[in-house]
Amino acid sequence: MDSSHQSNYKLSKTEKKFLRKQIKARHTLLRHEGIETVSYATQSLVVANGGLGNGVSRNQLLPVLEKCGLVDALLMPPNKPYSFARYKTTEESKRAYVTLNGKEVVDDLGQKIILYLNFVEKAQWKELRPQALPPGLMVVEEIISSEEEKMLLESVDWTEDTDNQNSQKSLKHRRVKHFGYEFHYENNNVDKDKPLPGGLPDICDSFLEKWLREAEKNSEVGIH
Repeated sequence: MDSSHQSNYKLSKTEKKFLRKQIKARHTLLRHEGIETVSYATQSLVVANGGLGNGVSRNQLLPVLEKCGLVDALLMPPNKPYSFARYKTTEESKRAYVTLNGKEVVDDLGQKIILYLNFVEKAQWKELRPQALPPGLMVVEEIISSEEEKMLLESVDWTEDTDNQNSQKSLKHRRVKHFGYEFHYENNNVDKDKPLPGGLPDICDSFLEKWLREAEKNSEVGIH
């Protein structure tokens, strides 16, 4: 809701509820993420609940934002429940603020998520710094090509396992499928005495052989 209108009439019960949630989203962003919002209009907005961590993809969010104007940039930090949108003009961002605040979108699992928008001076988030690797651990960048990635994704069968070969379930913001062992979220562990009978998709065997060859090759040239 446009704050300039709030003094002109009495807020309804629904509007008061929305305002409380918008303020809560603003405080949560500041407390947990260090993101400061501003009370005046800018070209940039932070979209609470509109993030990859909420199961909202770029393909879902961008068309919603573009209904209000030309989006210069949409930044979606990994695993975070928010995103940043920068519009071409402040007028367009103001239109998005008024139009999209409290709007429902549907995530990847078909669940409804309500967006809460606030103005920011600029898009910001804490960059993930590279961490020192434990001894003996090696990271091989881009070991899977785009084509291989597509093959891996297509090998996962999301139809219901009538014979319970592999365990799958829908969580709040995502679907999961377990291979090898079922992961128990209540204790963050697996039962090693109850392996799943389905095993890994057959395609994984060829990738494993490739990675083992790469590891041997790197060891020969002195990469450890």
